[in-house]
Amino acid sequence: MKKIIGYIRKKEQESGKAICFNVTTNGTLLTQTILDFFKDENVNLCVSIDGPAYVHNLNRCYKNGQGSFEDVVRKIELAVTQLGTLQVNAVYGPDTIEFLVKTISFFTQIGIPVIHLNPNISSFWDENSYIKFQEIYMRIANHYIQCYQEGNEIAINLIDSKIIVMLKDGYQITDMCSMGETEWGFAPSGNIYPCERLIGEDNNSSLCLGNIHTSLDLKRRCSLLKHRGNRNEECETCLWQKFCMNWCGCTNYYLTGYTDLTGPMMCESEKGAILAAKHVLFSLKENELFLDHFMSYLHERRPYYP
Repeated sequence: MKKIIGYIRKKEQESGKAICFNVTTNGTLLTQTILDFFKDENVNLCVSIDGPAYVHNLNRCYKNGQGSFEDVVRKIELAVTQLGTLQVNAVYGPDTIEFLVKTISFFTQIGIPVIHLNPNISSFWDENSYIKFQEIYMRIANHYIQCYQEGNEIAINLIDSKIIVMLKDGYQITDMCSMGETEWGFAPSGNIYPCERLIGEDNNSSLCLGNIHTSLDLKRRCSLLKHRGNRNEECETCLWQKFCMNWCGCTNYYLTGYTDLTGPMMCESEKGAILAAKHVLFSLKENELFLDHFMSYLHERRPYYP
């Protein structure tokens, strides 16, 4: 990482273009030395922690079966002391979605107000799981509203990103998936993928677009570019289409096996997020803290996931 950042810093000086570094980690290997480096290089840190111990330890364990929660929380405390702030990423599946509001409350209690919530797209979501999205996302929205009414600023990607899209009157073409064109993923082997989320175990030849030591497979890349976007017929007439991420290639691939075909789980999640964000926007449209919060995206270029 030091070598890569050093190389990019050199290119940054040569090109005159500012580079923003973001690192997401499970936190278990963070040390004072690493945090000093992140601080010196102005690296934005995001730690993956799925919630309180009884949630986090369900899926994030060491090889011996012991949960990693205590180690991760200790490293988060160290990082906050060193960096002043950080973000957290909570991945939820059918077995943990019910705990999302409690998870958000836990994060705010330990002083982490910038929260990313992301569904586990490699899990099996049956209808009994994904029909819960709208109800649970609305609970998150009400918790979000309560925070601002009580004077506590909070950022949740599920809410913030959709509000930003609404204010723009929908996703723009530059917001949408650009895998294999302006977005790439590089495996330790040197293999090139169209998105970092598609690297997986680095054993899917159908998604590998070449290797940095040889060249790009231009034929395979062209084939991939033809299968970006969304081809669901039902999406064309959907009321929420322009606010929906049905074009996310990696999510679609994990859920349906096709980069341009979305599934019912994604549909329900996006619909729930859009309705929750709309509820927040109309409920807090006169709340000064809420308005200042969104102005900060313009002035501070606060990172968020679209």
